[in-house]
Amino acid sequence: MVNKEYEYIRGNTALNPKRKYDEVKRRKERENLERQRREQQRRERNAKKSVVKNILQVASIALVLGVLTIARDGKVFKMQNDLTNVKSEIKTVTAEGEALRVNLLKYSSLGDVKSAATEAGMKIPQIDDTITVNITKDFFANIRE
Repeated sequence: MVNKEYEYIRGNTALNPKRKYDEVKRRKERENLERQRREQQRRERNAKKSVVKNILQVASIALVLGVLTIARDGKVFKMQNDLTNVKSEIKTVTAEGEALRVNLLKYSSLGDVKSAATEAGMKIPQIDDTITVNITKDFFANIRE
């Protein structure tokens, strides 16, 4: 059987000729075009999602590194502050030690000791006030080291 575009002859009766449009073929082409368009849109959406995901990953890494850097800088600042405080305490204690050393030297002079002793009622020993002891004998023989 021959397929022709026009089927207007059927026996001896002439029919109204109708063109056959390839409706099925055109519908399939439209469906294919629609499918391709949807696939393209899906790929574009996936590409956009991928870009956004990558941007968020980079931003989160930058955020984490920034927080870590700031935390470490905070620790360093605290240590520097502690070091400064310790150095100032060392200077203060050193100055106090020097002041005590000066006072010790001041009070350890013989003139000051003599004047303090005379004020306390002490007197300078004389030859008559001394006692001599002979330690040549071993009085402590029963005591051992």
